[in-house]
Amino acid sequence: MAEVVVVTGASGFVAGELVKQLLAKGYTVRGTVRSLGSVYKVAHLIALGQALPGTLELHEADLLQEGSFDSVVQGARYVFHTASPFVIQVEDTQRDLIDPAVKGTSNVLAAAAKAKASVKRVVLTSSVAAVHGEYAAPPVSGSLYSEADWNETSTAENGQAYHLSKALAEREAWELAEASGLDMVAILPNFVLGPVLSSRADGLSAGFVKGLVEGKAAEGTPIICDVRDVAAAHVAAAELPAASGRYIVSQRAPITPSLVAEVLRARFPEFAIPDVPPGEWDVRERIDNSRAERELGLRLTPPCATLVDAAATLIAVGAAQPLPSGCAADAGAEAVV
Repeated sequence: MAEVVVVTGASGFVAGELVKQLLAKGYTVRGTVRSLGSVYKVAHLIALGQALPGTLELHEADLLQEGSFDSVVQGARYVFHTASPFVIQVEDTQRDLIDPAVKGTSNVLAAAAKAKASVKRVVLTSSVAAVHGEYAAPPVSGSLYSEADWNETSTAENGQAYHLSKALAEREAWELAEASGLDMVAILPNFVLGPVLSSRADGLSAGFVKGLVEGKAAEGTPIICDVRDVAAAHVAAAELPAASGRYIVSQRAPITPSLVAEVLRARFPEFAIPDVPPGEWDVRERIDNSRAERELGLRLTPPCATLVDAAATLIAVGAAQPLPSGCAADAGAEAVV
């Protein structure tokens, strides 16, 4: 009988790739979503369940409702908690970000604690946002941010409510895991890009590449990671008995908008990828990604392949409508951040 695993927030970008990899390995995957009535959000999951050897079950669960995850977690071997809001602009920080992140984590960990007879490990999807904020203190090591660092500078008042929510949620998870005796590992991705599985492009990750493909200029210097690597790290963190603590999944240094544009123009010369001149970009941030490579066996996908695969799949599924070469986006179009 196939082992059962739970993936919360299964319709999310990272979770979708995680479900795909777990099904490919033959697991029975119980994926939780807010509403099974949102067919367009789960269609790609249903397709994966039909195409891959594992078995997919979809269940409704509410992050804010105590006990909502209890039945779905019963009998599971691994629990992957990926569900958490990934939005920057919100109307109410507490309601829209903090509560779903922190209370949702508490509810999922409580369900896992009740099912300790079967649950061997919880794998939490945290973020490099829990390591440092934009107004960051220097790294503990003095040079590279690592798993030893914690974000203690982000607040709702300085515009970093998302960073704050991730730091609070991860701290809550570690406290609950210790109190209940749960074995937990946390995966901390940076800005996740890569191939999409659905035609939705309403998330920040897909929107970043979609905007470039559609001729909008890029701003900012994200440090990226590939969604396939992030999912693989989750699987390894669950399956490897020696895995423990926190693992950052990220490239070491930022990519500049000029490099992104250059890579996409070289691969898609038929499209009007905007020309971004080299500028004085802030590229001081550096990440130590060696622990995940050393202990989880992770081999990171080159950034160029991540960008190209993201763009190619967005175009293939109709989520991005590129402009032909020689055309220009509307002058009033907003930049992609």
